[in-house]
Amino acid sequence: MADGNSKVTQEQVRERAAEIRERLNRARKIEGFDPVAGLDVEAMARRSLEARARPKPSAHHVLKVIRPEWEKEAAQQGLTGEALTAFQRQILAEDGPQVYGEMDGFYYLIHFNKAAVEMIDRNSEIVFQALEVAALAVPEIDEILSPLEAFIRAEVTTIQEVGAASSTGQAKLVGVWPIPVPIAESDDDYDWDLADKIDWIIHHITGG
Repeated sequence: MADGNSKVTQEQVRERAAEIRERLNRARKIEGFDPVAGLDVEAMARRSLEARARPKPSAHHVLKVIRPEWEKEAAQQGLTGEALTAFQRQILAEDGPQVYGEMDGFYYLIHFNKAAVEMIDRNSEIVFQALEVAALAVPEIDEILSPLEAFIRAEVTTIQEVGAASSTGQAKLVGVWPIPVPIAESDDDYDWDLADKIDWIIHHITGG
């Protein structure tokens, strides 16, 4: 979305703002719901694009954060080629922070697995990368990505307390689009064992 210098252009902002306005205008047709009132759509579009233009941690960096000794483990097992790639994917699936977003009408839900909840305070850039990957599939969440990240930074303690009180360590954010102020709730019943979902997340994190 950004040019070669990772700078957001005014043309890109206008294009994204037009997409947001179209979505907002569709929502406005619902009786009693006017999400456009008081909303700076161009600022919203710019923040979304700027969040996407930020440098991302490499797959190697993510793996080192999750399991610092992974390369030594791979060498001891003599893993190369496809076997090494499979080992990396296994680490991400078992130990990595996973974030998944979805929409239910005008409600957005952002699910955090136990690793994501635990890492928010000490390795937030890794968790935010997972959030950005999740937002790729949900335009509404992508459009409020930057203020959502600001909310998460401000509410780390609350999110981690919710996760700690959960039997699975999981938490979710529930909000009404396009308001980037969700509520943190327990996420005990969310199933992270869906293979296609985990594969999609891992594919986008590793670029593989």
